[in-house]
Amino acid sequence: MAINYRIFLSTLCFWAVTATVAAQNISIVVHRGANALAPENTWPSAQAALDYGATWIEVDVRPSKDGVLFNLHDETLDRTTNGHGLLAETLAADVEKLDAGSWFGPQFAGVRVPTIAEMLDSLEGRAQVFFDVKRGTPVPALVRLVREKGFAEKSFFWFADEAMLREFITLAPDMKVKVNAKNIDRLKYWQTVCRPAYVEIAPELITRKFRRYCHRHGIRVMAACQEDDTSQFQLVIDKRADMVNLDRPEVFVQLLK
Repeated sequence: MAINYRIFLSTLCFWAVTATVAAQNISIVVHRGANALAPENTWPSAQAALDYGATWIEVDVRPSKDGVLFNLHDETLDRTTNGHGLLAETLAADVEKLDAGSWFGPQFAGVRVPTIAEMLDSLEGRAQVFFDVKRGTPVPALVRLVREKGFAEKSFFWFADEAMLREFITLAPDMKVKVNAKNIDRLKYWQTVCRPAYVEIAPELITRKFRRYCHRHGIRVMAACQEDDTSQFQLVIDKRADMVNLDRPEVFVQLLK
């Protein structure tokens, strides 16, 4: 059968343009900041993420002993600061004295563990925020702070603890929630609990049917590509995810060029 090369080349160009547009429309959500370039969960890692095209910055929310909310992933201070013990058993004034950068490199000596309030002040007008709310966080205090800082409409929230999620949607029904789901059935369960605005899913599990279901219900699809593995970045683009949650924006952004 003869091939009409004009049609063939036109088709190739169409799909190339479609893939490029889809890639350019993917919002970059940076997990703990650009943490291969600067110490995680600090302002330098957030700034590096912004430099490489991130439009969303994830912050991990944990309280100190006296209820100040900090951006720290672990329960303990040991891994990413020169402090020791549980954040929840340490006063904010003592947390603020810690060095959260030297472990990563001498050029970051003196970098502090930022409070959530400080992060929001620094991100105002520059990015939106994904709150990963850890167990033990006082939900009313977080809701109050987010409203005070003007981020109620510029953020979304995820809770590993379903009871905290239920408390949150009672206190802040106007704020957006992210859920995790491997398929439509699991997503339907979460729809009985809340009104998800975002769903996080492994890129290999994104199907056309899943994406269409999400979009019919006003849910954006966020591909999960955390840690140093960048091998699935192209798959995220091919699967036409709306967003990608990753650690290496400096690598992903090269695929968008």
